[in-house]
Amino acid sequence: MKLEALIWDVDGTLVDSEELHRKAFNQSFEDAGLDWHWSHEAYLKLLDVTGGKERIRHYMELSRIDEESMPKTPEDIHAVKTDFYNHSVRNGGLGLRPGVEALIEEAVQRGNRLAIATTTSLVNVEALFHSGVLQREHWEVIMAGDQVENKKPAPDVYIEALRQLGLNPLECLAVEDSENGLNAAFEAGLPTVVTTNAYTRHQSFGKEIALVHGFENGVPTLGGTLRPISMCHLEAWHAAAQSIYQRRA
Repeated sequence: MKLEALIWDVDGTLVDSEELHRKAFNQSFEDAGLDWHWSHEAYLKLLDVTGGKERIRHYMELSRIDEESMPKTPEDIHAVKTDFYNHSVRNGGLGLRPGVEALIEEAVQRGNRLAIATTTSLVNVEALFHSGVLQREHWEVIMAGDQVENKKPAPDVYIEALRQLGLNPLECLAVEDSENGLNAAFEAGLPTVVTTNAYTRHQSFGKEIALVHGFENGVPTLGGTLRPISMCHLEAWHAAAQSIYQRRA
Protein backbone atom coordinates (compact mmCIF):
# COMPACT_ATOMS: atom_id res chain seq x y z
CA MET A 1 0.00 0.00 0.00
CA LYS A 2 1.14 3.53 -0.78
CA LEU A 3 2.09 5.84 2.09
CA GLU A 4 -0.83 8.26 2.36
CA ALA A 5 -0.42 9.89 5.77
CA LEU A 6 2.02 10.59 8.58
CA ILE A 7 0.61 10.46 12.11
CA TRP A 8 2.83 12.36 14.53
CA ASP A 9 3.25 12.30 18.27
CA VAL A 10 3.91 15.77 19.73
CA ASP A 11 5.99 15.93 22.92
CA GLY A 12 9.53 14.78 22.23
CA THR A 13 8.75 14.06 18.57
CA LEU A 14 7.57 17.23 16.83
CA VAL A 15 8.95 19.43 19.61
CA ASP A 16 11.54 18.89 22.35
CA SER A 17 9.06 19.93 25.01
CA GLU A 18 9.72 17.58 27.91
CA GLU A 19 12.10 19.96 29.69
CA LEU A 20 9.56 22.77 29.39
CA HIS A 21 6.89 20.47 30.82
CA ARG A 22 9.21 19.57 33.73
CA LYS A 23 9.80 23.24 34.55
CA ALA A 24 6.07 23.96 34.36
CA PHE A 25 5.35 21.12 36.79
CA ASN A 26 7.87 22.57 39.25
CA GLN A 27 6.33 26.04 38.88
CA SER A 28 2.89 24.60 39.63
CA PHE A 29 4.21 22.83 42.73
CA GLU A 30 5.69 26.09 44.01
CA ASP A 31 2.43 27.89 43.23
CA ALA A 32 0.55 25.29 45.33
CA GLY A 33 2.93 25.77 48.27
CA LEU A 34 4.47 22.32 47.85
CA ASP A 35 8.16 21.62 48.42
CA TRP A 36 8.26 19.11 45.54
CA HIS A 37 10.92 19.45 42.86
CA TRP A 38 11.24 17.09 39.91
CA SER A 39 14.86 16.92 38.78
CA HIS A 40 15.84 15.83 35.27
CA GLU A 41 16.69 12.37 36.61
CA ALA A 42 13.41 12.04 38.51
CA TYR A 43 11.37 13.23 35.53
CA LEU A 44 13.13 10.71 33.32
CA LYS A 45 11.53 7.94 35.39
CA LEU A 46 8.20 9.70 35.82
CA LEU A 47 7.77 9.88 32.04
CA ASP A 48 7.06 6.15 32.10
CA VAL A 49 3.60 7.28 33.26
CA THR A 50 1.67 9.01 30.48
CA GLY A 51 -0.53 12.01 31.24
CA GLY A 52 0.22 14.91 33.58
CA LYS A 53 -2.50 14.29 36.16
CA GLU A 54 -1.64 10.61 36.16
CA ARG A 55 2.04 11.47 36.66
CA ILE A 56 1.23 13.63 39.70
CA ARG A 57 -0.88 10.87 41.24
CA HIS A 58 1.87 8.33 40.57
CA TYR A 59 4.38 10.57 42.35
CA MET A 60 2.00 10.89 45.30
CA GLU A 61 1.71 7.11 45.51
CA LEU A 62 5.49 6.67 45.38
CA SER A 63 5.92 9.33 48.08
CA ARG A 64 2.99 7.97 50.14
CA ILE A 65 1.24 11.33 50.09
CA ASP A 66 -2.45 11.28 50.97
CA GLU A 67 -4.60 13.49 48.74
CA GLU A 68 -6.48 14.81 51.77
CA SER A 69 -3.25 16.37 53.04
CA MET A 70 -2.72 18.24 49.77
CA PRO A 71 -3.41 22.01 49.48
CA LYS A 72 -4.82 21.41 45.99
CA THR A 73 -6.09 18.43 44.03
CA PRO A 74 -3.88 16.86 41.34
CA GLU A 75 -6.35 18.18 38.77
CA ASP A 76 -6.02 21.76 40.06
CA ILE A 77 -2.22 21.53 40.19
CA HIS A 78 -2.14 20.17 36.65
CA ALA A 79 -4.41 22.97 35.41
CA VAL A 80 -1.94 25.55 36.77
CA LYS A 81 0.93 23.59 35.23
CA THR A 82 -0.83 23.71 31.85
CA ASP A 83 -1.20 27.49 32.17
CA PHE A 84 2.52 27.91 32.91
CA TYR A 85 3.45 25.63 30.00
CA ASN A 86 1.16 27.32 27.48
CA HIS A 87 2.33 30.78 28.54
CA SER A 88 5.91 29.73 27.76
CA VAL A 89 4.94 28.19 24.41
CA ARG A 90 2.88 31.20 23.34
CA ASN A 91 5.82 33.47 24.16
CA GLY A 92 8.25 31.62 21.92
CA GLY A 93 9.66 29.16 24.43
CA LEU A 94 9.52 26.20 22.07
CA GLY A 95 10.40 25.29 18.48
CA LEU A 96 10.25 22.26 16.23
CA ARG A 97 12.97 19.65 16.54
CA PRO A 98 15.74 20.06 13.96
CA GLY A 99 14.78 18.62 10.60
CA VAL A 100 11.06 18.38 11.37
CA GLU A 101 9.99 21.55 9.54
CA ALA A 102 11.68 20.46 6.30
CA LEU A 103 10.09 17.01 6.56
CA ILE A 104 6.62 18.46 7.12
CA GLU A 105 7.02 20.85 4.19
CA GLU A 106 8.15 18.01 1.93
CA ALA A 107 5.20 15.86 3.00
CA VAL A 108 2.76 18.69 2.26
CA GLN A 109 4.33 19.30 -1.16
CA ARG A 110 4.06 15.61 -2.02
CA GLY A 111 0.41 15.52 -1.02
CA ASN A 112 0.82 13.35 2.06
CA ARG A 113 -1.81 13.92 4.72
CA LEU A 114 -0.78 14.89 8.26
CA ALA A 115 -2.35 13.99 11.58
CA ILE A 116 -1.50 14.29 15.27
CA ALA A 117 -2.02 11.54 17.85
CA THR A 118 -0.70 12.65 21.22
CA THR A 119 -1.06 12.04 24.94
CA THR A 120 -0.87 15.74 25.74
CA SER A 121 -4.05 17.79 26.13
CA LEU A 122 -5.69 19.56 23.20
CA VAL A 123 -4.99 22.99 24.70
CA ASN A 124 -1.26 22.25 24.57
CA VAL A 125 -1.49 21.41 20.87
CA GLU A 126 -3.49 24.58 20.24
CA ALA A 127 -0.71 26.58 21.92
CA LEU A 128 1.70 25.30 19.26
CA PHE A 129 -0.65 26.59 16.56
CA HIS A 130 -1.15 29.93 18.32
CA SER A 131 2.60 30.48 18.65
CA GLY A 132 3.24 29.61 15.00
CA VAL A 133 5.37 26.57 15.82
CA LEU A 134 2.89 24.48 13.79
CA GLN A 135 0.71 25.63 10.90
CA ARG A 136 -2.89 24.59 11.58
CA GLU A 137 -3.83 24.25 7.91
CA HIS A 138 -1.33 21.41 7.44
CA TRP A 139 -2.98 19.13 10.00
CA GLU A 140 -6.11 17.31 8.91
CA VAL A 141 -6.76 15.35 12.11
CA ILE A 142 -5.78 16.17 15.70
CA MET A 143 -6.32 13.64 18.45
CA ALA A 144 -5.22 14.48 21.99
CA GLY A 145 -5.09 12.48 25.19
CA ASP A 146 -8.07 14.24 26.75
CA GLN A 147 -10.27 13.26 23.78
CA VAL A 148 -10.08 9.49 24.32
CA GLU A 149 -10.78 7.11 27.18
CA ASN A 150 -7.30 5.60 27.48
CA LYS A 151 -3.95 7.31 26.94
CA LYS A 152 -0.84 5.73 25.45
CA PRO A 153 0.37 2.98 25.61
CA ALA A 154 -3.27 2.19 24.80
CA PRO A 155 -3.89 2.63 21.05
CA ASP A 156 -7.03 4.80 21.41
CA VAL A 157 -5.65 8.05 19.91
CA TYR A 158 -4.25 6.19 16.91
CA ILE A 159 -7.41 4.19 16.31
CA GLU A 160 -9.51 7.37 16.36
CA ALA A 161 -7.04 9.23 14.13
CA LEU A 162 -7.22 6.39 11.60
CA ARG A 163 -11.01 6.44 11.75
CA GLN A 164 -11.13 10.17 11.05
CA LEU A 165 -8.60 9.85 8.23
CA GLY A 166 -10.56 6.96 6.76
CA LEU A 167 -7.33 5.04 6.14
CA ASN A 168 -5.99 1.55 6.71
CA PRO A 169 -3.11 1.44 9.23
CA LEU A 170 -0.80 0.17 6.47
CA GLU A 171 -1.46 3.33 4.46
CA CYS A 172 0.07 5.37 7.28
CA LEU A 173 3.30 5.81 9.18
CA ALA A 174 3.43 6.78 12.85
CA VAL A 175 6.28 8.93 14.14
CA GLU A 176 7.07 8.47 17.83
CA ASP A 177 9.81 9.10 20.38
CA SER A 178 9.01 6.77 23.29
CA GLU A 179 8.38 3.16 24.19
CA ASN A 180 4.82 3.98 25.32
CA GLY A 181 4.10 5.73 22.04
CA LEU A 182 5.60 2.93 19.98
CA ASN A 183 3.47 0.34 21.80
CA ALA A 184 0.33 2.41 21.19
CA ALA A 185 1.03 2.72 17.47
CA PHE A 186 1.99 -0.95 17.18
CA GLU A 187 -1.26 -2.06 18.82
CA ALA A 188 -3.15 0.08 16.31
CA GLY A 189 -1.35 -1.79 13.50
CA LEU A 190 0.79 1.16 12.41
CA PRO A 191 4.34 0.86 11.05
CA THR A 192 6.35 3.27 13.20
CA VAL A 193 9.53 5.30 12.97
CA VAL A 194 11.05 6.21 16.34
CA THR A 195 13.16 9.34 16.77
CA THR A 196 14.64 9.42 20.26
CA ASN A 197 15.58 12.39 22.42
CA ALA A 198 17.45 13.02 25.67
CA TYR A 199 14.55 11.66 27.71
CA THR A 200 13.94 8.47 25.70
CA ARG A 201 17.31 7.23 24.40
CA HIS A 202 17.58 4.82 27.32
CA GLN A 203 14.24 3.14 26.61
CA SER A 204 13.75 -0.32 25.14
CA PHE A 205 12.40 -0.42 21.61
CA GLY A 206 12.23 -3.22 19.03
CA LYS A 207 8.84 -2.97 17.31
CA GLU A 208 9.78 0.02 15.15
CA ILE A 209 10.66 -0.15 11.43
CA ALA A 210 13.42 2.43 11.92
CA LEU A 211 15.15 3.98 14.93
CA VAL A 212 16.94 7.32 14.55
CA HIS A 213 18.25 9.94 16.95
CA GLY A 214 16.90 12.93 15.05
CA PHE A 215 15.73 14.01 11.61
CA GLU A 216 18.35 16.63 10.79
CA ASN A 217 21.30 14.21 10.76
CA GLY A 218 19.72 10.80 11.01
CA VAL A 219 20.97 8.77 8.03
CA PRO A 220 24.64 7.77 7.59
CA THR A 221 26.20 8.02 4.13
CA LEU A 222 28.92 5.85 2.59
CA GLY A 223 31.39 8.61 3.39
CA GLY A 224 30.60 8.37 7.08
CA THR A 225 28.73 11.67 7.31
CA LEU A 226 25.11 12.10 8.32
CA ARG A 227 22.34 13.49 6.12
CA PRO A 228 18.80 14.69 6.88
CA ILE A 229 15.93 12.24 6.74
CA SER A 230 13.56 12.91 3.85
CA MET A 231 10.20 11.59 2.69
CA CYS A 232 12.12 9.20 0.42
CA HIS A 233 13.54 7.52 3.53
CA LEU A 234 10.14 7.35 5.20
CA GLU A 235 8.55 5.90 2.06
CA ALA A 236 11.30 3.28 1.77
CA TRP A 237 10.91 2.25 5.42
CA HIS A 238 7.14 2.16 5.02
CA ALA A 239 7.39 -0.03 1.92
CA ALA A 240 9.79 -2.42 3.66
CA ALA A 241 7.35 -2.82 6.55
CA GLN A 242 4.38 -3.82 4.39
CA SER A 243 5.11 -7.55 4.18
CA ILE A 244 5.92 -7.76 7.90
CA TYR A 245 2.68 -6.11 8.98
CA GLN A 246 0.58 -7.97 6.43
CA ARG A 247 1.86 -11.29 7.82
CA ARG A 248 1.07 -10.07 11.32
CA ALA A 249 -2.50 -9.21 10.26
